[in-house]
Amino acid sequence: MTLLQMSYILEVDRCGSINRAAQNLFVSQSALSSAIAEVERELGITIFHRSNRGIALTEDGRELLNQIIPIVERSRKITRYYSERRAENRVTLSIAAQRYPFCAKAFVEFLHLREEPRIEVSFKEVEMASVIEQVAQQQSDLGVIFVSDMTERFIRRILEGRNLEFHQLARLRPHVFMRRGHPLSGEASVTPEQLRQYPYAAFTQSDTNLNYAEEVVAGTAADFNQVVYVSDRATIYSVIAHTNCVSTGSGVLPDGFGDDRLVTVPLTGQHDMRLGYIKLRSVPLSDSGREFVEILQQILKELEE
Repeated sequence: MTLLQMSYILEVDRCGSINRAAQNLFVSQSALSSAIAEVERELGITIFHRSNRGIALTEDGRELLNQIIPIVERSRKITRYYSERRAENRVTLSIAAQRYPFCAKAFVEFLHLREEPRIEVSFKEVEMASVIEQVAQQQSDLGVIFVSDMTERFIRRILEGRNLEFHQLARLRPHVFMRRGHPLSGEASVTPEQLRQYPYAAFTQSDTNLNYAEEVVAGTAADFNQVVYVSDRATIYSVIAHTNCVSTGSGVLPDGFGDDRLVTVPLTGQHDMRLGYIKLRSVPLSDSGREFVEILQQILKELEE
């Protein structure tokens, strides 16, 4: 059964008449009937009941439609995608990133530079496992993640298995996030032992493997007597701002994209964070993708100075 034959069957069902469907498809009625009969012979089923009042699906026909509708719709979506992508002055870009405010800043700056009349871009803040899956399934053009000395071997093995490659953009010293006025906020640096006196705020992960954690955890969450899990960046900021909860990460809070209620203090005794982007191996970044990466790289450079 061909994709063309599937389309014929869907149109006949939609019209309820082979004659009307043939007119819409610009084919002869006999050619359309022959195409459907060929599918019926191939599958050994009857797709339509025929009568003087028209046609109607059989039970086998309904089952067949459920099977072919997603296939035909997917084909049409692919055709539309490449047709639109060929259109002049059109910008397309899809980014998946772990929940970092500097990534959101880079995306906003990317939008500010757009002068093209047509754009279709997306930015998703998701957990690391989802970032990897999004890029591997080509649902996102690139993803932004971090690895450390401790997690690099595991993450690189996962990436290699999904035909992905990691490109480092910056090496960052881990910091502790806490509210202004927190008992540790006046320290020049904080040790893991000091942190364990306070509740720890962490992002939820669908995969419990600690190598996927977004926080540079001082040990593991199990080392803390109190752990608070949240799913989004705005909530974790509010939890930290209104409690003695602490969290760990890059310490990069760009103006307008972080939270003025929070401060960051360097964390000692932990592996550095190596921030970078992932993409499909042997598939070059688009012009838009390279532009986003350059913006992100510049933001990180400015915030490190």
